Amino acid sequence: MADLTPPKEKVVPIPEGSAFFCLSNTNLIRVGCHRLIHHHVFTNLILVFIILSSCSLAAEDPIRWSPRCRCSSLMTVHGAFLHQGSFCRNWFNLLDLLVVSVSLVSFFLSSAISVVKILRVLRVLRPLRAINRAKGLKHVVQCVFVAIRTIGNIMIVTTLLQFMFACIGVQLFKGKFYRCTDEAKHTPEQYGDVTHPMVRERVWHNSDFNFDNVLMGMMALFTVSTFEGWPALLYKAIDANGENSGPIYNYRVEISIFFIVYIIIIAFFMMNIFVGFVIITFREQGEQEYKNCELDKNQRQCVEYALKAQPLKLYIPKNPVQYKFWSIINSTGFEYVMFVLILLNTVTLAVQVSPAYTLTHSCTH
Repeated sequence: MADLTPPKEKVVPIPEGSAFFCLSNTNLIRVGCHRLIHHHVFTNLILVFIILSSCSLAAEDPIRWSPRCRCSSLMTVHGAFLHQGSFCRNWFNLLDLLVVSVSLVSFFLSSAISVVKILRVLRVLRPLRAINRAKGLKHVVQCVFVAIRTIGNIMIVTTLLQFMFACIGVQLFKGKFYRCTDEAKHTPEQYGDVTHPMVRERVWHNSDFNFDNVLMGMMALFTVSTFEGWPALLYKAIDANGENSGPIYNYRVEISIFFIVYIIIIAFFMMNIFVGFVIITFREQGEQEYKNCELDKNQRQCVEYALKAQPLKLYIPKNPVQYKFWSIINSTGFEYVMFVLILLNTVTLAVQVSPAYTLTHSCTH
């Protein structure tokens, strides 16, 4: 029977060709570096240094020696970039090299230079170096990039739907989200002269999220799709009276249908399609680990189910009286009776309303 566990990651052999034009693949220094960087203790040690370096970055005292040491060791083993399997032909190694280069440049040059200040900001990429050392993190990142390539059409459809709803929102709410800081005023004429405030300053202002143009409408609808503070926007739309006029409480309650339809189509339907594609991609990438297995997916699941199945111990009483009660309790009719009693109990709890105590009392007694 084929092994059901995914195969372990194999150690990459030393590539053919010389490193730095002088170190062959049988050179003792190169062989020693190869054994060092593929040792599990070295891998765990690098992860510890990355964590410590990320923590020290917050205190502006970064650890600088371990990245230089590791990158130079990898280049010694695999070569720089000329031959197949070299260091610079792996995207995760290039990420390592970018972070290390930024750290070195910011270390040697003066921090007063504006370009160096920008490079110092890029040091926040340092925690991403852990991706290249942790197999699980690398697998997650690869799946995310594969999913991004496959959901391009869904992103286009979602953007078009967002644009369509924004155009509808502009037609419905253009210029209707203006209001005065004094809620008693409904028009700019009522709100008075701003240069001579009498009691309190009154400002005729627009909402931060509005539908005065398509771009602002798309931004407002995006906040609705995130479910973050969208009820406030919904209430403003319901109270919207007219262009350049203040709100009237519950002026058009039926306008909430627009937001409900948008949430169902975009937030529920399209967002779940995004999540579904990512999940499918993870499953497909996981199946790649079993490509050399003789069993297909259904056969592996059947074998795993059979191996994990635990037999249930069934107790049957020997006493005749106990056996009769046991038979009643395990019968189908007894289950239906219990289900009906639970349902009646739930209905009884549902009708217990405080203002109608007399009706509830008569129904329960």
